[in-house]
Amino acid sequence: MKELSGKILNNRYILLEKVGDGGMALVFKAKDTLLNRFVAVKILRPEFANDTEFLSKFKRESMAAASLSHPNIVSIFDVGENDGLNYIVMEYIKGKTLKDYIKEKGKIKYDEALRIILQISQALDHAHKNGVVHRDVKPHNILITEDNIIKVTDFGIARASTFNTVTNTGKVMGSVHYLSPEQARGVYSDHRTDIYSLGVVFYEMLIGRPPYDAESPITIAIKHIQDEIEEPIKVDPNIPIAVNDIVVKMMQKDMTRRYQNAKEIIMDINRAINNPGISLLNKGDDIEKTRIISQESIEDELNKNKAKGKRNKKPLIISIVIILFLSITALGYFVFNKYFVIKDVKVPNVVGLSEEDARKIFESNKLIMEIEGTQSSDLPEGTVISTIPEEGTTVKENSVVKVIVSSGPKMVAVPDLKGLDLTYAETLLRKYKLTLGNIEKQYSDEVQKGFIIDQNPLSGSEVKEGTAIDVILSDGPQIKIVKVPNLLGMSLEQAKQTLKLSGLNLGIVNYGYDPNYKDGEIILQSVVDGVEVRQGTLINVTVNKLDDNLQQQENDNQ
Repeated sequence: MKELSGKILNNRYILLEKVGDGGMALVFKAKDTLLNRFVAVKILRPEFANDTEFLSKFKRESMAAASLSHPNIVSIFDVGENDGLNYIVMEYIKGKTLKDYIKEKGKIKYDEALRIILQISQALDHAHKNGVVHRDVKPHNILITEDNIIKVTDFGIARASTFNTVTNTGKVMGSVHYLSPEQARGVYSDHRTDIYSLGVVFYEMLIGRPPYDAESPITIAIKHIQDEIEEPIKVDPNIPIAVNDIVVKMMQKDMTRRYQNAKEIIMDINRAINNPGISLLNKGDDIEKTRIISQESIEDELNKNKAKGKRNKKPLIISIVIILFLSITALGYFVFNKYFVIKDVKVPNVVGLSEEDARKIFESNKLIMEIEGTQSSDLPEGTVISTIPEEGTTVKENSVVKVIVSSGPKMVAVPDLKGLDLTYAETLLRKYKLTLGNIEKQYSDEVQKGFIIDQNPLSGSEVKEGTAIDVILSDGPQIKIVKVPNLLGMSLEQAKQTLKLSGLNLGIVNYGYDPNYKDGEIILQSVVDGVEVRQGTLINVTVNKLDDNLQQQENDNQ
């Protein structure tokens, strides 16, 4: 990809410098010229930008992620395309990744690790409740601000990517260390896949390395599927039992044995913070300790033992025969049920239907509908907006299909526009995903012309996204026309009062002489009486002033 620093995207975002280089995108620090702030711009690499299916999913999931608003989630401001460059504009974070922090520290003390995991769990809890699953939780996607606030980023990208994206792209190889077993198998996964990956992140913070490693990504993926983890407390006896239990429960191979939601993790973290010495795993938790062994693993084990000689050969052969018998029996049972008893059906299209109508269609197709969550949408409340798996996916009869239901349009608080000029008000409304409605002009002596006097709805009101906000715009003071009064023969003080009553003001006072007027009387005015002028106009006057001899003569005549 050619040098992009200095490029302007859509006449708004100036790319300043590259600050990140990932397998799927380049990250730039940029300046938003419209709102005068720094942002981060993530630009997809060409190999992904040219994949239309990926791009479609990527844009859809990014827009869904943009609806998230949480202090521990990096905000997404904009998604767009310019000159073939597909980009996301997001909150610019000063700080470092959790991966870099782990490298600096070697490993993180359990009490600090708990506080970090707590914030990540709060972010995931918010996302999952809004129907957004991350699917690529790893230290590289977790940022630590200069104020030690945790920010989770890159919601949406993993949802759009395929397993091939994760394993075949050189710079994304790191993701395989954090794959859930269901992701490694390439089967259905839900929000609980994030919980497993978070467990891997927690493990790495405590121990300083991920739980599984190998020379090839495929080998690591297989370890996630079948290998039991070495519990953190066995690696480092200083790790409290409560902390160890949280990691173990997060990383269960079977989704049903993990924490079922992030809220459960948050509760146990708070227990561990208050009393790290207690055990959090009850007897009823049914934590999986069994290692799942594949046919290939058995053959590898056979070859290894042949090389070692015939020592303990008989017990080994008996064990292998038993394992093979159990494996073949289980495989036969699985194949029989999957291919001879349960029929395949395709997930029907229910997007846009009411929850009730969708459920009827699923039942007619011998599928079970389950509400996964709600998400704000332009569709009416209670309308299905997406399914997991997607429409057209082949599943078995009686499979569970999860749906995301619309909670209606997202509600936002109306910002205060009073005292703002029209240009800034429009910019502010766009930020809140609102529009400018009717503009009414009104004279005002208090508010400068071109600035907003009032608005409807009022600031603080909860309205739907896209609502038009009407404003009253100041047209400045109202211009009034008045007639100039006759000031001739008046004293200066009388003239001031007369002008004031007419809405006019006294201007420059000059002095002159006119024998027809007494000393101190006005003998001339700059605008003759009866002429119409604007209210507030200055009227200059000339006041009669006698010299000393004339003054004495006038006094003698009197």
